[in-house]
Amino acid sequence: MNLYEYLLEGVKHFTLIDPDKSVDYLKIARHALEAGTDGILVGGSLGIKEEQMTRVVRDIKTVANVPVVLFPGSLTQLTDAADGVLFLSVLNSLDPYFIVGAQVQAAVLIAKHYPGLEVISTAYVIVGDGGAAGFVSMSKPIPYTRPDIAAAYALAANYIGFKAVYLEAGSGAPQPVPPEMVRAARRAFPRVLIVGGGIRSGEAARAIARERPNVVVTGTLAEEAPEKLGDIVKAVKRP
Repeated sequence: MNLYEYLLEGVKHFTLIDPDKSVDYLKIARHALEAGTDGILVGGSLGIKEEQMTRVVRDIKTVANVPVVLFPGSLTQLTDAADGVLFLSVLNSLDPYFIVGAQVQAAVLIAKHYPGLEVISTAYVIVGDGGAAGFVSMSKPIPYTRPDIAAAYALAANYIGFKAVYLEAGSGAPQPVPPEMVRAARRAFPRVLIVGGGIRSGEAARAIARERPNVVVTGTLAEEAPEKLGDIVKAVKRP
């Protein structure tokens, strides 16, 4: 089974580790694995270079029995040590560089230097606060109160042919993507739907998981209180 097929199966929990913030990333990874996470995303918006990404991914893979996937915030965050990469296009960026410019450069890099990476084309849609990702990518975040706009972006991603849509409220967001927005995007997009940002409780995770996204991501909580990941994972996987 390849990574894309794995992501399509059911509702999964992934833990996001940002090497720029997480000094003890192996501690976070171990907590996440003990909690039952289904995969680990590695990446961030600022301050990470290739050598650091390679070291972090290799270290995590020594303890992980789940996919380790790149979540790159820049061209410097690529490494062939990972199992795959979310090839992100920030659909609601106001700067074409983040929609297609960086992707043209990254495509050549991956083809020449990282041909073993499984590439998952991902429409990255910034919602609400947007966090550092929204600021750095010069995005116009979708208001929490407009699930119809999120659905329109998801539908566009479907017609364009993306393999995945990632609804992102941003690192440390004051609230997660609303369940009704996840529901609207799910109706519009038949492939892999990923939701992250601002998910700090089992209750919030469960409300999102009920809308049947393929992946629910937690990052800030994993950094601040990794011992609480068990509650999140149980909520996501509850029948």
